[in-house]
Amino acid sequence: MALQQPTSRRCRGASSPRKIRPSPITKSRAIEKRPSPKPAVSKHLNSFHSFAKLPTELRLRIWELSLPSPRLVPIQCGSNGISRPESSPTTLASLRLDFTTTGCMSSAPVPVNLHVCTESRLEALQTYRSCFGFARGPGQILFNPEIDIMYFGPCEGFMAANSQFRTCMMLCDQQDLASVRRLAINDALFWIGNMYSSMTAARFTLEVLREVATRMTGLEELIFVPWEEEHGDHEDAIQGRMARQIQTAMQSISQQFPSWEPPPWSIVPLSELPSMAG
Repeated sequence: MALQQPTSRRCRGASSPRKIRPSPITKSRAIEKRPSPKPAVSKHLNSFHSFAKLPTELRLRIWELSLPSPRLVPIQCGSNGISRPESSPTTLASLRLDFTTTGCMSSAPVPVNLHVCTESRLEALQTYRSCFGFARGPGQILFNPEIDIMYFGPCEGFMAANSQFRTCMMLCDQQDLASVRRLAINDALFWIGNMYSSMTAARFTLEVLREVATRMTGLEELIFVPWEEEHGDHEDAIQGRMARQIQTAMQSISQQFPSWEPPPWSIVPLSELPSMAG
């Protein structure tokens, strides 16, 4: 009896299916095409309610870093724009105090750190101090002598700008003046009203620099600002005239005060100086 050969379950003509492995390049392309999950965005990014829970050292460091950058601080005498060290309610007593208090004032805003909370205020008062009071009285301008720029600009009235500079130099606390590192003086101080005279301007420049040399002994930078209302001359001509005027006065004051070392000086337009807010 002939034995039958066992039949294969697969047909001989049919080839077995092959498993094709994707190449690394194909894998990487597939990964690149796969959209990455979007991070969850908080709807309250402008508030941080756990600030008070931070370590004290970290909070103080944050307050320090949030202090304003160098500010331009205009100096005025008898103006209503006052930069006050404290914000107090308006009462009859405070109005009388405002009326009787003397000293220089400024339209520069008070640094915001002084209004946030007690901690930020105490930290800011280590940098800013009340300056430029008269007759050893308390100053009304919060000023950082290390970086802020003390600025004497144009004023309404006949020779008012020059008069305010003289008043400040004569009556302000001499220690406050000596602590200032940066001073800016507008060319309006050397004019008579709206009229410019080279002889008068040369004399006024000498007088201003004499006050600077004798009273502002800690000065490290002196900036002269062209008067924006000056018309008729090109900007280069104005700066050239100012440079000659200042250089001549510097040489004369250096001869009068041999021990005085003139600080570096420059002529800078008002638009290129820091803002009052820093």
